[in-house]
Parts: sequence; C-alpha cells; structure tokens
Amino acid sequence: MHHRDIDSVESVGGISLHIHGFLRDADNGITQARWWLCVPVALLCLLLVDVGLSFWRPAPERLPEQFSSAYLQRYVVGQRGRSPIVFLGDSMLWGYRLRSDDAAASLLRRQFSHQPIVNLSYEGGSSANTYFMLRYLLASGVRPALVVFNVNSKETNIADSAYSRLHPSLEALVTPLLSSADRKLLTLQPAPTLGSHLEADVASVWQLYRYRTDLREALFGTDDAAGALRNWLQELTGSAALQAQAHRPTTGKFLGTYDLAPLGSDNVDFTYLKKISALLRTERISAVAFLTPTNHVLLNDYIGVPEYDQKLRQLETALRQPGTTVLNLDRTMLTDEFIDNDHLTVEGNRRLAALLAPAMQSKLPR
Repeated sequence: MHHRDIDSVESVGGISLHIHGFLRDADNGITQARWWLCVPVALLCLLLVDVGLSFWRPAPERLPEQFSSAYLQRYVVGQRGRSPIVFLGDSMLWGYRLRSDDAAASLLRRQFSHQPIVNLSYEGGSSANTYFMLRYLLASGVRPALVVFNVNSKETNIADSAYSRLHPSLEALVTPLLSSADRKLLTLQPAPTLGSHLEADVASVWQLYRYRTDLREALFGTDDAAGALRNWLQELTGSAALQAQAHRPTTGKFLGTYDLAPLGSDNVDFTYLKKISALLRTERISAVAFLTPTNHVLLNDYIGVPEYDQKLRQLETALRQPGTTVLNLDRTMLTDEFIDNDHLTVEGNRRLAALLAPAMQSKLPR
C-alpha cells in the first residue's frame, strides 16, 4: 500500500474514532440528564403523595395493631360532630386473633347502623389507658353518645404489662394532660433523645414518614416478608397445625396472671378505674361497663376461690353509679368460646355482642 493510501486510511480512522468519542460523550450526557430529571420527578411524586395524605381520613373497623400517634390523632379528630358510640378496652375487645369484622364492636356496628361506632380498643389496654383515651377524646372535641368499656381483673395485677403503662402513641398525645400525681402513678416512656426529636421534626413536615407504620400495616399487614414466607411454608407443610397444638393454652401458662389480693388505694389500675367513673359522672356521659369474660375451666386452679369473686365485687362497686350500666360477664361464656384465658373466638364475640346490645340500646335516645 502506498504512503498516500496509508495516510488516507489513518485520516478516515481518526475521524471515525472522533465521531465515536463524540457520540459516547453525547450518550453519557443524555444519561446524566435523565438521572438529573429523575430527582425532580421523584420529589414531585412524594409531594403529591403528601398532598393526598393531607386529605386522608382513616375509617377503620378498629385501630391497627401498630398505630401511630399521628394516626390516632387524625382518627379522633375525624369523629368531631358525630357523637359516636366509643369502645374502649384491651385486646379482648379489640378482637385478638380475629378478622376485624368478627370483633364484637364490628358486629354491633351492623346492628346499630344509625349510630357511628368507633373501636378504640387495643392490645395493652387497661383502666389507665381507658381513662386517658376518654380524656383525649373530650379534649379533642369528641363527646361520645355512649362509652362501652371492659374491665379485666388481671390488669389489676402489678405484674401485668399494662398495669401502669400507657400505649406509647396515646402517651405522646396526652402528655399535656398528665398531672404531677399521674406522673408518679404511671410508668412513662423515657425522656426524648436527640434522635427522637429529629424524628419528630421530620414527621412534622413529611406526612408519608409520619404515617409510615400505619401505611405499611394497611398495605402489607403486620408480618414482614420473612414472616409471611415462613407462615406460608408452615401452612403448606402442615407444621402450622402442629405448632398451634403445641401452643395450646394450658393452666400452667397463666401462673401468676391473676392477683387475688383485695384492691386498695395503692393499686394503680383500681385508682384509674375510679377516675373513669368520676369522669363519666362529671361529664354526664352514659356508659356500659362490663367485667371481662374469663375461662374458669382453664383457670380454676387460680381463680376458683372466694377471694376472686370478692375482687370482682370490688370492681363492680367502683363502677356502679347513675348513668353507668355494669355487667358482670365473668362466667357468661362456654369454654369452647375462648381462645385462651380471656380472648374470645368468633362465636364468643357473637355472644358478647348479644349480651351488650340490650344494655347499649337502653342507654341511647329512643
């Protein structure tokens, strides 16, 4: 090949490489531009989600298992002007291990369709939680037409996890309502840290972050992905039934659950039970209070004694007053209507709803 031809080829090759380099740089520039475009698009999407959440009004059958303070606050504010029937209590009234529409409050909602019913019960409920939830409702401008609440004798036991503790989400909202006497009686959450202050600041301006726990449960349930996969595999292999059999409630599991000592002024749960009665009387709010049904066949070794009945009479006496109907439902359920010591099956909740309905009806305007 002649030198002239070689020079020509090198010249063409150089131009080709230059063109390829130019195109590569242009492609990289376009790619970078696309990435930069993703940022404002993502921010716009987050902004639109937050705008949508500002119009969101929760209307659940019952509170989520892991509700946030923001969720509870918005739910309660949404009840202004409605005069609802409000259910307050613990996991038994919430509907432990049942679908939300099988809980007694949901069954009664269908029967009392002319009157809104709000189930503000949750796991970890107690007399202190009922008292401060009622105070929070009133402070938020919500005046119930009727309050229905359960009183569980096991929660008068100092060893019970809810004895002197408020649900953290409720505590965050009622902190301004706590007196110095309340602060001495209750076991409160630790003082806020720098991290919790920063988290609160972020939640105050970003609604998606504020409701992250509630939205996660609404979309995906309470199990994480690993838990959901494990449950699916257990159902598939049949090991779920074997585990349920192994975890069947036995008498020994409830050793120490029930304290049979007489109730005195030093008992925190009993103190707040009397505060509930006083608040209902002062505010002239009608109420149906009931002693939680208890599985006497399972627990007879612990509660089949006169001291237990004496304690129930103390609870009833503290509750009885004009405007409040007190139902002793302690021995009203059949053994097969219990899941364990005090949580009810679907049939048990149906029976509970049937027992509550007449008392509720008598308290409502005709």
